[in-house]
Amino acid sequence: MIADGDAVWAAPGAVLVESGRILASGSPQSIGTPSDTEAVDLPRSVLIPALVNVHSHLDLTHVRPVPFSDDFRSWADYVRTERAVEDDRIAAAVRRGIELSRLGGTAIIGDIAGNGSLIPLRELRAAGLAGVSFLEVFGTGQREEKAIGRLRHAVETCSDDDSNARLGLQPHAAYSCGESVYFAAASLGRPVSTHLAETLEELEFVARGTGPLADLLKDLGVWDGTVTAPQVHPIDWLAQALAATPFVAAHLNYVEPRHLGWLAAWNTTVAYCPRASTYFGHPQGGNPPHLYRQMLDAGVNVALGTDSSICLDTPGRISVLDEMRLLHRRDGTEPRKLLAMATTAGARGLGFDARLTTLAPGPTAGILAVPCTSTASDDPLADALNGDDPPRWVWGPIDGREFEDE
Repeated sequence: MIADGDAVWAAPGAVLVESGRILASGSPQSIGTPSDTEAVDLPRSVLIPALVNVHSHLDLTHVRPVPFSDDFRSWADYVRTERAVEDDRIAAAVRRGIELSRLGGTAIIGDIAGNGSLIPLRELRAAGLAGVSFLEVFGTGQREEKAIGRLRHAVETCSDDDSNARLGLQPHAAYSCGESVYFAAASLGRPVSTHLAETLEELEFVARGTGPLADLLKDLGVWDGTVTAPQVHPIDWLAQALAATPFVAAHLNYVEPRHLGWLAAWNTTVAYCPRASTYFGHPQGGNPPHLYRQMLDAGVNVALGTDSSICLDTPGRISVLDEMRLLHRRDGTEPRKLLAMATTAGARGLGFDARLTTLAPGPTAGILAVPCTSTASDDPLADALNGDDPPRWVWGPIDGREFEDE
């Protein structure tokens, strides 16, 4: 079987590929048997496009996973103290993250470059992995101008140079960046992302200026008399900045239904990370489950991310395929809808041609084979989502090699 999140669906199916381009896809009968072709038969697999991970933290790949103790402040302190700060350790962590991402079938990635480092972008380019490296900054109160200066300096000094790995900008979150930092990021002509409406602690801080995150800012010495609580929901506070340019907004675990139309009108891409939300126990406080299905119905571009490897239960890979599996098993979400979230939605959100992550004729970011557990299934894609096997590259960038039939 072959399937994508757009219009291709055939069982049995075949894809004709030459030099990184799909020449044809559909039933074997519709493609025929062109001369000078080498056939690779994968009868127990579903062929899908390569995947897009729209929100990851590759520079945290080295941090040892720990159970979440229901204390976000303590968890943030753990990550802050354990993350690499030396250039060589950051590079090593990102390289390991790239390796695990490729093993997970990722062709395009949205990575958050913590500590305001350009090293992750350098490593993405060296590895030939397409995507956006979002340079993360922190800046509240009197530190806002310094954060804005870092963003501007990065844009002025870092050219994309026709690379498929591009520079992006990331004001960290509503509790760690002032409104002026968001407006500056939105004005600089690069892809922009942020963490938004992720935790109840964030909502408390923005609404009242109190709680564990306020205590954290005070302990770090970044709280000053110019920091005030906007006294609204984070999305309401940042509405003008979010409307100014398309953002990739990660998580949105705590969104009100009235926000859905805004997100669609602003062309916001929601980076939903289901396993991370499960790891942290979101949503909490009697709030409803994540509104990703209502977002889709409202026309919001919802894509899938993995967040950091600290939150994951697959140490041998980093893959949004496993996010698809969680949502299919837990919520019964339709497999092709999930496949669109894991491919074309992410590509659009990161500024890439969505057709690269389909099986339509034209250039392709890659093709994967996902094993099925049954050859008699009425829906082989759903069957593949009920399994746990990693994807295999049929054609694509893993180690710079094309697939070799085993």
